Amino acid sequence: MLLALFSCELEEEVLQKNNYRENIKIRNSTFDALLNEQHFVNAISKLSKSKPAQSKTVMEAEYGFTILPDQVKVLEHKGKTFYTFQIKREVQNPDYFENLVIDTDSIGQTDAYLFKYLPTEPLAPSEEHDSFHFKGAVHITPITYNIAIAEKELHCVTATVMMCDQSWSGSGSTTPHVATQYCNNPNHLTEVTTTTCDMTAGGGSMGAGAGGWFGANQGSQGSDPGGGHAGAGNGSGTAPGSNTNPPVLTAPVFDLDQITKCKTISKQMAKFPGLKQSLIDLAATTSDSHENGIFIDKSATAETPDPVQTVPVGSGGTIDINLNPPSKYTMIAHTHDISGTDGTGTFSIFSSDDMATISNLIQLGKIDTGDFVFYVFTADGTRYAITINCTSCLEAFCYPCNENLAIGTVLDMPRVLQINALIDQTYNKADGIHSQSDPVNDKKKFLEFIKEANLGISLFEVDETLTAFEKLELDPKTKNVIKKPCSN
Repeated sequence: MLLALFSCELEEEVLQKNNYRENIKIRNSTFDALLNEQHFVNAISKLSKSKPAQSKTVMEAEYGFTILPDQVKVLEHKGKTFYTFQIKREVQNPDYFENLVIDTDSIGQTDAYLFKYLPTEPLAPSEEHDSFHFKGAVHITPITYNIAIAEKELHCVTATVMMCDQSWSGSGSTTPHVATQYCNNPNHLTEVTTTTCDMTAGGGSMGAGAGGWFGANQGSQGSDPGGGHAGAGNGSGTAPGSNTNPPVLTAPVFDLDQITKCKTISKQMAKFPGLKQSLIDLAATTSDSHENGIFIDKSATAETPDPVQTVPVGSGGTIDINLNPPSKYTMIAHTHDISGTDGTGTFSIFSSDDMATISNLIQLGKIDTGDFVFYVFTADGTRYAITINCTSCLEAFCYPCNENLAIGTVLDMPRVLQINALIDQTYNKADGIHSQSDPVNDKKKFLEFIKEANLGISLFEVDETLTAFEKLELDPKTKNVIKKPCSN
């Protein structure tokens, strides 16, 4: 009799869990697209406390972060909507990444939280659902304003993080990954519950405490599964341990390009142990009166005795890259020497000719774009690398590439004029990139060029030991350069 009762309770619990998961809707969006949804506009306006003229919200300024606008996960469940954004800071810590989660209900009550994810294993892209694998802990910090020390008391925040073990097909990987909009079978969704408790005002936790651990082989687990949370931002909340409020619902958002393209560099370094020293030696030649270069092609393996080959110097002191190599290039590195092409000095970063050469090689099918890394070391002491995210984007840059066009060739003149105008704006203006320009400003100008010319590349700054790489991006609001360290 007791066994039968226990069995019924288990079946009821399974039914409740399945019903819970079936009612969860996950979709992808962007910040700009959400601005067309009044529900989101109402929610963000309640939290931002910003004036229309401000480039950053008070929420971002007070907590020292910037919202990344290109990737948003929207989760909907029982009249509540949860918006999850990745955020970044001026100085990024490679040991964790952070999300902003905005929680709003059908009557407009809105709270916001910072989620800090601390991996215990390196993040890795998933084979399934455009996602990634995460294993680690989470810290939760509610967004609150102007809390006096005397007003603080203990409150807890509970969150449910959605994971998924569904594959693209029945034969794919079932290793759990972070849930995305493609996880459309509720039987493959897993909810992982975690709680953070700390001293705060009545509005919610200030979030220094650690939440529960979760990861690839984990079911629901947390320090206080199912506990209620105290609201933040609007001053509402409940006492610690109560269960009147549902947990905050989220699925982590992380820029997968930061994983894959950092790994492109580190994997190449690991495959060819002598490459690092070859690059260091090349960087030491920038005082020469001509460019120098090296390359690795696809014929080289980890067992190749000397995979690094030298690029010959051509006329005018520039390197003469073979446009018809027997094997595709996987790495090219070169210098911008102290004299430059006209004897007045060097460019501190990649030139438009550098980009046109790589574009031309792609058009000719001579670059293994998935593994390719392109380096420049300059007499200004700067060191950069690029990887390719969008092959067709960079391929389209050089137009027309062939100087010996057949008679009667019809050119897309608007495209020619557009590319020429971008090059002129970036490299031929007084405030552009030239031999006497400021290397710090050159970084910003080149990042703008990447975006405007739709080059489809990632830019990395390299330290002198060729050990530390930082991915460079432009803050979409302040236009400052953001550095994201690669954790290899």
